[in-house]
Amino acid sequence: MTITTRSIAQHESEWIYSTFLTRQLNLSCLNDYIHQIPHVPLIVELYIFMCGYAFNPTMVPLWLGLVNVLTRTGLSDNAAVKFSGTTINEQWGKTLLTIDSSKRGLLNMTFYLATVLVTLIFTELGKASFATTRPKIPTTGYATILNADDDNDNSIKWKRRFGSLVASLKSKHSFPSGDSSQAMNLCLFFLRYVPTTSTSAAVVTFGSHAVPVRDVALFSLFLPGVVFARVFYLCHWIEDCIGGVSLSLLIHWLIIPILRENIVDLARRLNLM
Repeated sequence: MTITTRSIAQHESEWIYSTFLTRQLNLSCLNDYIHQIPHVPLIVELYIFMCGYAFNPTMVPLWLGLVNVLTRTGLSDNAAVKFSGTTINEQWGKTLLTIDSSKRGLLNMTFYLATVLVTLIFTELGKASFATTRPKIPTTGYATILNADDDNDNSIKWKRRFGSLVASLKSKHSFPSGDSSQAMNLCLFFLRYVPTTSTSAAVVTFGSHAVPVRDVALFSLFLPGVVFARVFYLCHWIEDCIGGVSLSLLIHWLIIPILRENIVDLARRLNLM
């Protein structure tokens, strides 16, 4: 017996879920497999939950504060400082060093908030344009719940302990995934615009680049965790998450550099530089 998480005819009639990518990677089967996972151990679901809830609007102040703190603590005023990370990271770090140390965190926090808003705008435009349907909570043949207070209740065959929290405040449409877009935005922002020096952070060397362990962990553990969580909690299909990550990459390629220059201009007008 299988869990019904979608109206198959309705879902596959939406062209975004019947593309060459979906067929070649057999994403329909993978979607169903993840949606039909009955339950996972509590310690595992805690990790999935933290990733899935990370970009709930209530969490934005946490990320802003983190950007502020890491910007202030990650830079040294030593003129001969060596930066860790990408060339863009180094260039932005040198720009921040021209600003009073007490204001660097505030400027970078403002910059990050601007990237969040830009990503949100384009994500919502995408959702309105594609108007795709989200997965449905399974009902066929299973006792289903979104929150299980009693882990010893053997009558529960399909369980998402933190489902209501993760699914709260979600919009009507599915593609692209806003949380996946914001996760990629955060990873790219930390990689490019939260500078660290080689003396202030543990690094992993990739060729000629010394990338902070922080950034390696974000891309290898956090980003995949967010993508999996959004599918696991039946908020999205895998295609939505691929679309969200791709959208964020496109935004950072085309729009964020322009936004960065505007932030620098604003800082100059306010005599911060």
